[in-house]
Amino acid sequence: MKPLNKAGFTIIEIMLFLGVSGLLIMGLMMGIGTSINVQRYKDSVKSLQSFLQQQFSDVNNVTNENEKINNKCGNDPTAFNRGQSNCVILGKFIKPNDSGQTLEIRTVTAVDRVVTSADDMTALHGYTLYIPSISSYDYDIEWGSSIVKTSPGGQAKFAILMLRSPISGVTRTFINNSSSDVTPGELLDDTESLKRQVELCVNSNGLFTGNTMSVLVKPNATNSSSIKVLGDDNGC
Repeated sequence: MKPLNKAGFTIIEIMLFLGVSGLLIMGLMMGIGTSINVQRYKDSVKSLQSFLQQQFSDVNNVTNENEKINNKCGNDPTAFNRGQSNCVILGKFIKPNDSGQTLEIRTVTAVDRVVTSADDMTALHGYTLYIPSISSYDYDIEWGSSIVKTSPGGQAKFAILMLRSPISGVTRTFINNSSSDVTPGELLDDTESLKRQVELCVNSNGLFTGNTMSVLVKPNATNSSSIKVLGDDNGC
């Protein structure tokens, strides 16, 4: 009886199979990695939007991040326990650091006084605004992203001042979209600051290659609904 000849794969066929399978797996893994990075980038943009929206909530509800205000809304170095100083909290002052990867958040205070004006802006102009040195904290943009100029790129320069009116309780937003080197008082005195908007272009810094998204703060924003995410089609 003749022995049966069983056909099998040659070494070349096996190597071709392994090579093609490896390429398919690599392509799949690269696709998964890209999808993860895209989602991380989108999460960083949404988190930035949520953080800015939270600032409106903090201003409207007079939230203080610190247990102490370490001056009398001026240059006095004497520390006071909460509720024992002559300070009132009026709002928040926001600007980027030099890298654009961090937002600096400062609580804006003023010396308490009797408000007699019936007009929001007149009442706010009656205060001298201060930033106590202890009243600061930072927000880091997630996943290594940073805020850049919308065009032509480069370091972002802007400042956002949110103040709650002592008359109506309405929060008003004052914006400088070309410089970070301004004080809260200068922004309040700038007659154009209520008319400006600022678009925060979020750069992924190599996380992925694709269209860049941004967060828009509308002019004279009064609540969190004025903070919008601009997507792939109308981002920066």
